[in-house]
Amino acid sequence: MQEMEAMQEHSKLPLYDDKGINLADPHDSLGHKTEYISLIQKKAIQMYLEISGKDALDVGCGYGRMAACLGELGYQVTGVEPSERIISIAAQNQPGHCWKVGALPELPVAKESFDLVCLFNVARALHLMGIADVCASLPDYVKPGGKLIIIDNIRKDDARFLPEEWYDNFFSRNDLKLITKKPIRASRWFMIYLIRYGLIPRKWFDKIADWELHRMSKRKTPPKLSYYNYIYIFKKNEY
Repeated sequence: MQEMEAMQEHSKLPLYDDKGINLADPHDSLGHKTEYISLIQKKAIQMYLEISGKDALDVGCGYGRMAACLGELGYQVTGVEPSERIISIAAQNQPGHCWKVGALPELPVAKESFDLVCLFNVARALHLMGIADVCASLPDYVKPGGKLIIIDNIRKDDARFLPEEWYDNFFSRNDLKLITKKPIRASRWFMIYLIRYGLIPRKWFDKIADWELHRMSKRKTPPKLSYYNYIYIFKKNEY
């Protein structure tokens, strides 16, 4: 019964934003892949981020996929998304958080007002639209002593992906210092396909995510034949 309800809820979520960018894998009809990716990204945040403060800004939040995870970690989330249609779904599904229509570079929130600013799987989408440089304003919204966290896909020598060096260097300015950089998930791994098609019980996801995080923590560079999901954490200097 719970499995059926979860599938019905997943089927109501939008697959694409107003510009046709994927918000979820269109082949993930069961919602299992989305659930697993959200879980492993939450675990990566727990593993690599020293949780502090309470106010988090989720930029390009989509329908609020990661807001629930941040809420479970103790954050009050403000989600910002360009699409009124998409943000209304986030507000309906998670009324306990704050939702605003807006887009980089000028967001509809006060500057230096968040302990944690998040950019989850957004930078590459902006790159594909040719506007990744709008991310330059993200540090403006981080409190002194706060953190900027980025999770995105990196693939070596592929123009469709921002290069690893872009993430390394683009935010290492404006009083920000890179403190953590780790791959957390592989793309073309047989287990993710088994998960997507419901061939692995959901009760196993937790242990699989722990194992994959441990496995990926030993990887050094992104691959050429697929991509890795990376987590980057920057800390802003205290004045």
